[in-house]
Amino acid sequence: MNLVLIRHGLPDESQTEGAHDPALTALGHRQAEAVASRLVDEGITRIVSSPLTRARETSRPLSERLELPVEIVDGWAEADRNCQRYRSTETLRSLGAAEWARFLDDPVAYLGGDSQGFRDSVLDALGATIRNGARDTVVVFTHGLPINVVLSQALGLKRIVHFSPGYGSLTRLRARSVDEINVVSVNELWHQERKSA
Repeated sequence: MNLVLIRHGLPDESQTEGAHDPALTALGHRQAEAVASRLVDEGITRIVSSPLTRARETSRPLSERLELPVEIVDGWAEADRNCQRYRSTETLRSLGAAEWARFLDDPVAYLGGDSQGFRDSVLDALGATIRNGARDTVVVFTHGLPINVVLSQALGLKRIVHFSPGYGSLTRLRARSVDEINVVSVNELWHQERKSA
C-alpha cells in the first residue's frame, strides 16, 4: 500500500467556542487546497481522516476534487482530543524550555492521556487502514503525534516524538503491515511554499 500521512492545516488557536476542536484558519484552508492540488493526480483510491475538525476540514478539498468519501477513523485522532483547549506545538514551545522539555519527555501524558494506549490506538488504526486496501493509495489526514507514532514504529524508535511535521505536510510510506513499513519521505512541504510564493 502507498500511504500518505497529511498533517492538518493551521487551526484557529484563538477560537473560543469549541476551543478543544478548532476549525482551520484562512491559512489552514489555503494549506488544505495546496495539499489537494499536490495529490489530485496521484491515483488516490481512499481518503481517511481523524474525526477532529482540523483534519476533516483539511481533507475536504481533496475529497471534493476526487469525489471520494472521507472515512472517519477514530484512532487517527490527536492525543489532545480530550483537552479543554487546543494548544499548538508553537504555543507549547513558547512556554519556555522547561515546559517544552516536559512536553517532549512524554507528550501524551502531558496532554492528559495514556502513552501506551495512544500508541496502540494509532497502530490499530494504521493496521486497519492497511488491511482494508493493500493495493490502494490512501491519504490519511491526521496530526503530529500520530505521524510520529507511525514513523517511530517504522524506524524502530522507542520514543514517540522525533519529528515536527509542518502544517499541510506530506509523509509518504509503503506498508504491507504495521511491522513492514518503508519510509519514502518525511515532512514534504514544497507544495505549500510554491502556493504561497
